[in-house]
Amino acid sequence: MDSTSTDLYRIVPTFLDVVGQYGIFDTLCRRLDTATLLSLHLVTKRLTGHFAAQVKERWNFNRRLKHFVRNPQGLRTLMGRHNALISGSFVVQFFDDTFWKESDLDMYVEIESAAVFGTYLCQKEGYRFDRSSMEDDYYVDLGFAQVDTYLRGDQIRDDETKIQVISTSTIPVRSILGCFSPSAVVNFMSWNTAYSMFPHMTFLEPRSQCRVCWVSEEEEHIQRQIEKYSKRGWNAEQMQFAGYRRVGDRRSWKIALDTTGVEPSSIPDYVLENCHFKVAAPMNASIGSPDSLRQTTSYQFSSDVLKYKYTRGAHYRPDFWSDLFIEAKLQGLLRDELRKLDHETQPHFIARPTRWAESDQRMRRSIHILMMDFDKPDPWRYYDDEVPTWLEEWEREKKLRELDDQMSAVAIT
Repeated sequence: MDSTSTDLYRIVPTFLDVVGQYGIFDTLCRRLDTATLLSLHLVTKRLTGHFAAQVKERWNFNRRLKHFVRNPQGLRTLMGRHNALISGSFVVQFFDDTFWKESDLDMYVEIESAAVFGTYLCQKEGYRFDRSSMEDDYYVDLGFAQVDTYLRGDQIRDDETKIQVISTSTIPVRSILGCFSPSAVVNFMSWNTAYSMFPHMTFLEPRSQCRVCWVSEEEEHIQRQIEKYSKRGWNAEQMQFAGYRRVGDRRSWKIALDTTGVEPSSIPDYVLENCHFKVAAPMNASIGSPDSLRQTTSYQFSSDVLKYKYTRGAHYRPDFWSDLFIEAKLQGLLRDELRKLDHETQPHFIARPTRWAESDQRMRRSIHILMMDFDKPDPWRYYDDEVPTWLEEWEREKKLRELDDQMSAVAIT
């Protein structure tokens, strides 16, 4: 057989055969932006293993944190211990795999733990306290209390880095979800996971941003934020979605981070991922406002039978935490726990009519107020570990209700 015949039978490698070699795949990925890389990921399942390795390298939390701290694992351990989050431009750069030298690091932590982070940065990372500023009334309403700025290095030598510790009077995620402008910035990182709430419009082409806050007295501040991200490539567009969301839902982009060398947090991941919020047209937007306007709302939620605090998007159904299904469940569990106590230990209101635990909103609120003056015994049973199961049950019931509504709409019985 001559060489010509041999050439006819030679197997020509396909594109996937070529990029199936990790060295070539890695070289290719280093030259792709986030949107193109994600598009490539959708092409085939053959490269799943390569993508897993690429995610670990490309979205490397520790490597990015080293621009600000010498010991990323130490800071992340502190974050997990005190339920702190990182948000702002740092997280945008993380997801987008880019670097803006002038940006700082914004850490959100409940006000009781803010001093712990300040001490850590000064004693362990060589930072110095620069200034402290109080937020105005608008931001106070959203749970922002104070901003402490820490600096390291020298601006003249062009090696200065800045970390801002933002104290919140509520859990940090509530302040972030409650109102942030623009949508491109509604991203945050815990000690072990990164979340983007609006990934499709933020990181896929064409890149866009939607204003998710509408407060007339903050018009100038909000416009500056919009313009800043417009210069970075995010154009104002209309957001198609409106409704109820939660952290880590199917509309989110979630990246599990390498936790090697980081002490695990005692707070389960499902706590953050059962924080809910609402996206809607702002109530105080004037007639004729741009269609792209949206407002995110988030309110802190707590219960006497839940150890941790959560957020809800509204004070009424169909929000998860405001649904009668959940409220009745929590109230029933509280009633059961109180009735387990010795008669001498039980609060006086336990002897009131049994309807106190039923689905009467005013009665539930009054019980919650009365519980504020009751010292729960130790140990006290908390039911946070049941929340993921409740969410599954609630979502099933919600789908059935929606199906019933659809059938009723077309007169199907």
